Amino acid sequence: MAFSPATELDFGGSNDARQARLRLTRGRGAYYEDPAGALADAIRCCEIGRALSDRELCARAFALQGMVSLHRGDLRGGLALAMEAERHAHANHDAVTHAELAALKAQISFFTGSYAEALRHAQLAVDHADASQDLELRVYARRATCPVFGNVEVPDLRSRIEELLELTVASGNPWEEAISRNDLACYLQQQGELTAAASELDRALAVAHQVDGANSFALAVIHSTRADLRLLLGREQEALADAERSIELLSADDEPNPYVLGASVRADVQARMALGQLDDAQQAGEGALSWLGDRVPQTRSLILSTLASTLRTAGRFEEAYDALARAAELERQAFRELSELQLSLERATLEASAARQTNAALAANNRQLAEAHSELERRAAELEALQEQLQEQAERDWLTGLHNRRYFARELERVLSEQRGDWFSLAVVDLDRFKSINDRFGHEIGDQVLVRVAGLLCDVLRQPDIVVRSGGEEFLVLMPMTEANAATACCERICQRIRDEPWEHVAAGLAVTASAGVASTNDPDELAALARSADQRLYEAKRSGRDRVVSGSHGN
Repeated sequence: MAFSPATELDFGGSNDARQARLRLTRGRGAYYEDPAGALADAIRCCEIGRALSDRELCARAFALQGMVSLHRGDLRGGLALAMEAERHAHANHDAVTHAELAALKAQISFFTGSYAEALRHAQLAVDHADASQDLELRVYARRATCPVFGNVEVPDLRSRIEELLELTVASGNPWEEAISRNDLACYLQQQGELTAAASELDRALAVAHQVDGANSFALAVIHSTRADLRLLLGREQEALADAERSIELLSADDEPNPYVLGASVRADVQARMALGQLDDAQQAGEGALSWLGDRVPQTRSLILSTLASTLRTAGRFEEAYDALARAAELERQAFRELSELQLSLERATLEASAARQTNAALAANNRQLAEAHSELERRAAELEALQEQLQEQAERDWLTGLHNRRYFARELERVLSEQRGDWFSLAVVDLDRFKSINDRFGHEIGDQVLVRVAGLLCDVLRQPDIVVRSGGEEFLVLMPMTEANAATACCERICQRIRDEPWEHVAAGLAVTASAGVASTNDPDELAALARSADQRLYEAKRSGRDRVVSGSHGN
């Protein structure tokens, strides 16, 4: 697939245009493996087309540049180049130009969510290529439009893939044959024919290794597909090896294809999760995000959503919540970018064709745009709902059902802003000799004690009061608009309720008491000192014999 850069050609005579067209034909079949070389040739051919006032050559050169941009994940650049190609194209240009331009517009329409337009351009690309009777162009048009037909799931998808495979075999191009067999394996996998898909992938790999030249991208695609298949088959270790191999092959390019990279990283994370390598899975996902930088928000959102699901399954709700929050922001960014690009694409298409400037066409396009917006808004709403659910899980103590320190810190900030100037109190309640309870009666009884104490605290406290389990057998109680005497009385009731609870029903011989330290202030700026005072008074209560409350205003 590799070829010499255009700068090695001497474009200086009457054969300039013909040589440039040959270079473009070779470039459209090589840009997957050598995007930098194909881009350099396309730029040079565009310069020649301008020098010769050859609009057809310019249109083809811009179309190839656009395909390279899409391959690298630069959707905005691809759209700009497609508009340039459209501007240079003419109705009487040959089928090759129309097929290449239609293939580019099909991909751009697909990536911007205009699926009806994507299918229309994809079929136009195939029809123009067939009209040319050029076997290589027929393969190219079908290869470029296969993602469109595949993701939209047209009814005759299998026959289209098998036709492409037959054409690649007839052309004697092992690279194209390997990718076509990979496409067929993807289809078989989606249909649940996993054994047949595995066999097709084995054939794809065998053919890819026969390529005389660059084949890294083809191998990366096949290994990525096989990683997904092996995950479905429960062969996680082999899936991980395939995902790692795909990522390794892609990393040889300074600007790897982000869509294949995203799929490979997702498989890597899922495989590591299944193997119990959670930290490695998180590191792999974050590494890919760093590599992608600010490109392709959809792919970065996919990786983050996979990480969030993995962390949530592992019970790491706070990290899952953070990953999902980042994914939601990327979804919103993608929504904004796709909206802008869709409008630009619609405007360019309408300006390029007077036939599409009618009110009926504009209304149809606006409806499609509205539907795409609605779908993106629905996805964003789902992510936000899941984000709220994860926040609630991250702020709850799984055993007692009380909130935890994370929630306490957030609510404390709210209370202080609302109650500025009023008295408020903080109590630290700690169960006495709880370790002895665990040692004597077992941790299951200890857990039952913690759950029942949490319920007693909720019974005693008022609705505005905030109680959290801060860790182990310790609880924090924040009492807004409550001065020292009232707070002390409340904590006395808490200790009495705990002391008087019929613990014999939980375990014979079980007795439970608690100690509390209380501090009060009307100065929100003394919060840190208030917490220290409450801790010190809890220590005094423990030292004085336990089962008691020690309190006072801060500073007393």
